[in-house]
Amino acid sequence: MVPGYAHRPGNHCGSTALRNLLAFDGVEISEEMALGLGAGLCFYYVPVEGESPSRFTNGRVARLEEQFVELTALPLRLRTFDGPEASWEAARATVDAGRPALLLTDLYYLDHYGKSAHFPGHAVVLAGYDDELAYLSDTGFGELQTTRLEHLARARHGEHPVFALAGHALTVDEPGRLFDPRRAAPAAIARNARQMIEPAIGEFEGLPALRRFAAEVGAWPERISDWRWSARFCYQVIERRGTGGGNFRLMYSRFLAECGREEAEPAADAAARWTALAGALLAASEAEDPRPELWRRVDELAEAVLEAEERLWPALAVRA
Repeated sequence: MVPGYAHRPGNHCGSTALRNLLAFDGVEISEEMALGLGAGLCFYYVPVEGESPSRFTNGRVARLEEQFVELTALPLRLRTFDGPEASWEAARATVDAGRPALLLTDLYYLDHYGKSAHFPGHAVVLAGYDDELAYLSDTGFGELQTTRLEHLARARHGEHPVFALAGHALTVDEPGRLFDPRRAAPAAIARNARQMIEPAIGEFEGLPALRRFAAEVGAWPERISDWRWSARFCYQVIERRGTGGGNFRLMYSRFLAECGREEAEPAADAAARWTALAGALLAASEAEDPRPELWRRVDELAEAVLEAEERLWPALAVRA
């Protein structure tokens, strides 16, 4: 076990893991600050034919940890590996040196989750191991969780088409050079606005993806056979799966408030609209057959979300 590592639960995997990793070396920031400094908000809407759910959405950027390192310039090291043996040797060596390691996984393969859906990019902190088990510091759990070493290996090298993993690991290699990263907030806010307005992958990301989503989601029962599971999964990734509520927008509003930004209020409004949409998707998913009035409500609330997001991000870009 890593001596002195303290597991502190949080809302979201990446921001909780980053906060706890830095706290081990005495750098204390809020989980919301960790999310914001990684320019952590985004929106993805990707059809994944042959998978279920067949419509993948997510409200945070895929490369949160990588962007956190880049934007803060903290002495953190993000590595990938050719295979499970090399990635485990590096992680084990970090623990043997008395230090924690942040690992990216597909939680589908972790023993403490049910195999309901693949979710690649889930961050945990490796706090210890034995001959059979890894001891993981994981988001909202009150205590360290265990998973078998062979399952952790599979989780770290998942090949999901949305986010393939290659043993991604983040470590603090020079703790004596750490500093307060909050001075990076203006640059992180500017990056976040830019990746929403002019996303790198076009119509699958940012506001373009949200416009497609808002135009299509109300017609899911007519377009896809797994409309019930896609709607329920979408509800979960907006409101329950580590988002802190409102598709990460509620956490981001608190980050903006911590930075003294007046856009905290419209971010909170966007969060409330996402929460309302999630509730409508849940209700629609619970009907055995598509109920037109429920899907009209989904359509209306998706448009309301789009309206709020199209106000928020240009406002942040103007003041960047």
